[in-house]
Amino acid sequence: MKLMDEVAGIVAARHCSTNIVTASVDAINFHRKIIKGCVVTVTGRLTFASNKSMEIEVFVDASSLMEAGKEKYRAVSAFFTYISLDKANKALPVPPLKVGTTQSLLSKVSH
Repeated sequence: MKLMDEVAGIVAARHCSTNIVTASVDAINFHRKIIKGCVVTVTGRLTFASNKSMEIEVFVDASSLMEAGKEKYRAVSAFFTYISLDKANKALPVPPLKVGTTQSLLSKVSH
């Protein structure tokens, strides 16, 4: 879950270009086990922005190194809410979500 929070934080910081803080973690869904030895990919995307907060959806996908040909699978997904802060740690307005193309909506951060 630490990696998920880090990826969500990167997405939030890139969107706001300010300091950010995790306000909440919602709906952590554990879909499948991650077995020892799997390669894990964590991605995130901004899904909503209001005046005071933003929501980031984070996915954890896994794939086996030992079993060639096995496809990547979704292991975990969650929603994180972040707040933008100024230097005095006061809430700042969050820039609106701009969705110009499908590609901009799906642009991801991997960790």
